[in-house]
Formats: sequence, structure tokens, C-alpha cells
Amino acid sequence: MKPLAHSLFALTLAALLLPAAPALAQTDDQDEGYDELVVTAVRQGGAQDIKAFRNIAEEVGMPRPETLTVEGLMGEHDLTLPAARDCAKLFCLTGEAMPATLALRDDDRLFVGVGFASNIDGANWRRAPLNLVAVVDKSGSMNGAPLDRVRASLLQILGQMRDGDRMSIILYGDRSHVYLAPTDIAASRDRIAAAIRDIRSEGSTNMEAGLRVGYDTAFADAPRFKGTTRMMLFTDEQPNVGATDAESFMGMAQEASQRGIGLTTIGVSTQFDGPLATRVSSVRGGNLFFIASDDDVKTVFDRQLDTMVSELAHDLKLTLTPAAGYRISGVFGVPADVMTETPEGAITVTVPSVFLSTNGGGIFATMTRSADRANLPLAPVAAGAPLLAATVSWNAIDGTPGTDAVAVDLTPTRVASAPLRKAHLLVDEYLSLKEATTAFHQRNDPKAAYALVDGLASRMASSGLDGLEGETRLVADLRQRAGFYSGFGGEPPKALRHLAVVGRWKVTGASGFEDIHRGDQIEFTADRQMRTYRAKTGYTDPAEEELYEINQSAIHMTESNLVMSYSTRNGRMMMHVNDPDGSSRIWLTRMN
Repeated sequence: MKPLAHSLFALTLAALLLPAAPALAQTDDQDEGYDELVVTAVRQGGAQDIKAFRNIAEEVGMPRPETLTVEGLMGEHDLTLPAARDCAKLFCLTGEAMPATLALRDDDRLFVGVGFASNIDGANWRRAPLNLVAVVDKSGSMNGAPLDRVRASLLQILGQMRDGDRMSIILYGDRSHVYLAPTDIAASRDRIAAAIRDIRSEGSTNMEAGLRVGYDTAFADAPRFKGTTRMMLFTDEQPNVGATDAESFMGMAQEASQRGIGLTTIGVSTQFDGPLATRVSSVRGGNLFFIASDDDVKTVFDRQLDTMVSELAHDLKLTLTPAAGYRISGVFGVPADVMTETPEGAITVTVPSVFLSTNGGGIFATMTRSADRANLPLAPVAAGAPLLAATVSWNAIDGTPGTDAVAVDLTPTRVASAPLRKAHLLVDEYLSLKEATTAFHQRNDPKAAYALVDGLASRMASSGLDGLEGETRLVADLRQRAGFYSGFGGEPPKALRHLAVVGRWKVTGASGFEDIHRGDQIEFTADRQMRTYRAKTGYTDPAEEELYEINQSAIHMTESNLVMSYSTRNGRMMMHVNDPDGSSRIWLTRMN
């Protein structure tokens, strides 16, 4: 949609989201240890959160199932399993088992967790000096709030970097170039900050070229730097020029990791292509974080910057072997494509990179009867015999190899630890939300989605576990949305009022627009597509189509960068451009 006069309109969504610049002085905790750094909490690379999924659920509607990963969900929680022994190695395995009661997996009988302890002393650990090569997507899709958050993130990182660190910035849009050459932090904080604040949006999205310039810069500078050289990509991951496939980017990241340069991807904007970024960040040396709000700028980097850039080991191989009469029916906490299965039923998980973390992690498995006991009771396990045997091998970042093993048994009289019970509930949440969003988007069955989320909400409420406030809020939001789409309520509640625009509308009047006329139709889909149909062409195909962002008061058309306030009542809607006189308006009546 093109208003006749729109040069003065304000991108109100972006303006409201623009944070104040953080102080550039080193933060108070930079010389402190990490008392909460638990290397029982080593983390695999790949997705470290599901903030993209949460952001869509809070601001837009029902997220798509592919935006949810089990490793990202579990990565937001401390799931440190209790260690039964002192650890004198880089990694020591620990294990625990409990009965499985997963609502969508009736055949699963046991839930097993395998975690890690370490001899690293978090209180005295310090990261190595950091040579950070920031690669910034400045394309048109990043304009407004996404690029505001990138600038805020770079200023936050700059404030946390120490003397002895170094930063460079690569910009890419329709062209890629070194915007800030490698610069020592010690004497140049103000100059770097000024350069960050002056980054502007323009151009298409040639991510391939941007990464190549970034890697060339890193390769050239790394030999002169005594410390860690790492790339950090800031993007909404919508490449439309050059290579756009995951395999091309994965190949680049894999090759660079072999040369000692890892890649951290920072996703921004609700248009963030999570599946693409997840695949790219799952290769050796990669990890992925998402910034969904201004608050995330601080929380993502404040206590995680040092650990997200600190690889601990490569090529970790964890093999899980079930006892006779059992089989492993599921593994959770890592992507499916890092697992292989032997004919005997052992599962090997290969983790390309392992990072330090302030959140405890682990790998969790469900177990059931083996195929030859399908119609028999669970196989008895002799006292002292393992239910599951786990072995691990790795190559430390300096190339030193290591191994460890643990036998996991099941003691029926022992109450499972809180971390294991929480991991069990998070797997239940993942399975339920994956199935609910699949039912909603792929089977067009919002009632099934509502039933799944409603049942999950009840199980969460009765769990008695701490630290689930974010999950409770997420499930409540999705329950409301599924209920609204299912027709269980009339007018949407206040928190869902913006969902009232979803559907097809007929234009009953328009002023100040050159391409919108009475009788045209506008459709807003639940997956954030806005389509305009012309009366003069018989409404056959959309004359225009673009993505939109929405909150309770404004709609942001992301490609045209047009922001319009809106109000709905009794099946009618009025939209007007946020320009000084508000003369560009559209009046609509709901069709469905």
C-alpha cells in the first residue's frame, strides 16, 4: 500500500523499541569469577533458546511448528543433574532415571538423563582475550527495530569487552565491506561506539558475501591475535541475493571452524528464519541466540557473552546403550541429525562443539520395551546392573582427547531430582506444543490445538516445580489463542485484541492512497502475511503480498516500512497512517 504522502510518518513500533545506549565502561562483574558457571552445564552448539517462538506467541499468534526446537527450549533452563562423584576430568558423566509419563508417548516407560560434570573451577575461570568480528545485516528488512537492537547489542558487547580484546565490523546489504577494521578496545571505545551508532539500513540481503568478507577479515587478523577469534552474525536470516541455501552457509562455517574461527548467530526480528539459522549454527563451532525484545539485549549478553564465545571441546561422541529387553525410543536435547543408531539399538550422539554455560545441560532419553518383548512385562534389571550404559569421548579445544563412562540404574524408592523432573516436563511441553502448532497450521484444526495446550497447562500447574514462570506464561498465551481461533470466545480478550484483524476484509472506503479503492479486499493471515486483492481483477490472485508485524495498536508492513494504527469494533476496522495529519485512512468490513 502506497499513501500519497508518507515521507513524514514515524515507524512507531521501532521508535518504541529503541533502547537507550548502554554505558561503555567495563561492567562491574568483568573481574569477578563465575560462581554460577556450572560445567556440569556444558552446552552443545545450535539453538540455545526459543525466543523466536515465544515472541511470535506473545505478539502475533500461533507460531509455526518449525520455529520450536527441543534443544532451544531445554537450553533456557538449568538442568544440572546431581553428580554422584568428584570429577577430575574435563568431562565426567552423571546419570539418573525415573518412570516416564509423557502424555503423547504412551509406550515410553522410562526417562533417563545423562549430564556432565567438570573439573573446571567456575569461580576462577576467565575467557581468553576475544577478537570479535561482527557481521551485520543492514538490508532493508532490518530497518527499524531489528537494526536498533543490533546497534544496542553491539554497544552492550563493547561495554563488556576488556582491554586486550579487539572488534571489527562487517556490513552487508547489496554490497559487503569492512566498515570497521580490527580495532583494539583499550584506546578506541568511543570511536567504536560512534561507528556502531552510525550503522544505517539499505540494500538487499547478500548474506553469502557478508560472511565471506567476515571470514576473510577473521582469517587475516587471527594470526596476529593471541586469544579467540570468533565471528558473530547479526541478521533476520532472509538472504535473497547470492547463495540462499543452508548447505552453502554450513559449508562456509564448517571450513572456518577447522581453521579455528567459530560462528555465533544472533537472530533478530519476528521475520527471523529460525530453521535456516538452526541448521547453520549446528555445525562445528556454531551456536545460536535470539533477541526478541530490548530486554533480551542485556539478558542474552550480560552473563552469556563470555561463555557463548568459549568453545570447550569438539567432536564429542556420547553413546547410550540400553539393557537387554529395552530400547531407546527417543533422545531429546540435541537435533535429530546428530544421532545415529546401531543395529543393536545403541544411540550415538555426535556434538560438533561444546560450550561453557551458566545453565546446566544434558541429553535425555526415553526407553521402552524392546521389540521382542512387545507383549511382555518390562524386563527385570538385576540389582546393581545398569538400565543404560553411557560412554563419552571428546577432543578438548587444545586437541587433548578424553573419555568417561557411567552406568545409569533405576531405584524405584528414590525420588527423582528436580532437574530430571523438570527436563521430563520440558520434553512433555515440547511434544505437546509441536503437535498443537502442527494441528493448527498443517491440519487446520484449532480445536485439537486447544485440547493439547489445555492439557499441558493442567500438567504444568500440578508439577510443583520452580522456575517455570516463562513456560506457564507461554502455554497460557497459546491456550488463549487456540481458544479464540476455535470459537470458544466472542470478542478477543485485551491481550489478544490484535488477533481481531486475522481474516479477510472488504474495503468500504479509502483516502490518501493511490492503489487502494473501495471494493478491494485485504487479507491478514495468522502466519503474518498481508494480501491485497483488486476488485478490477476479480480477486483472483493477490496484487500485493508482504509480511506484517502487529501489536495491540499498530500494524507494521515490513517490506514497505509502512506503519498504520488500527481499531476494530463489531466487524469493522479503520486503519490510518501514522503521519502528522493522519489523512491516509482505510475503512474495512469483515468478510470472514
